[in-house]
Amino acid sequence: MTANTVVAHDTAFAPAPAADDSKVVLETRFGVMSFDRTASIYMPRGLLGYAGFHDFALANLPDPKLTQFKLLQSLSDPALSFVVAPINLENDLIELADIEAACRTLSIAMADAALMLVVATRRIGAATQISVNLRAPVIVDTRNQAAWQHILSNHRYPVRHVVGMGSSAAD
Repeated sequence: MTANTVVAHDTAFAPAPAADDSKVVLETRFGVMSFDRTASIYMPRGLLGYAGFHDFALANLPDPKLTQFKLLQSLSDPALSFVVAPINLENDLIELADIEAACRTLSIAMADAALMLVVATRRIGAATQISVNLRAPVIVDTRNQAAWQHILSNHRYPVRHVVGMGSSAAD
């Protein structure tokens, strides 16, 4: 299966891959996926807790029920991936002023910013709770094709903001 990637690798942060080394096929937790290295996201600081991992790609999840989510897949470790929820900059979860402040800190023009929230799931009895990390969104600079997980200075945002509950039984 070929995954749809979203943004490209920033050559200002790391050397571009050779043309013959542009495809990478990984056995991910969602099955075999193919990624175009030239369409990867470079994260200079990695993700929180994963500072040593810098090259990621975004892909659609194979389950049609999960179209609102993307897979943020490490290109250097097939076992490392995160489900993320892309959201509008003008959303009702994070105030625009806080997004603007984060973009200023990261030197990202608002017109070039894309926002993703890291999704977590946990079992509570027979149900699965789905939450997003509002405190530390991933902010993608689409022009420079790089991203940072940024801890917002406004303390009102929880690390675990519940967005839904679902049945853990197979549909």
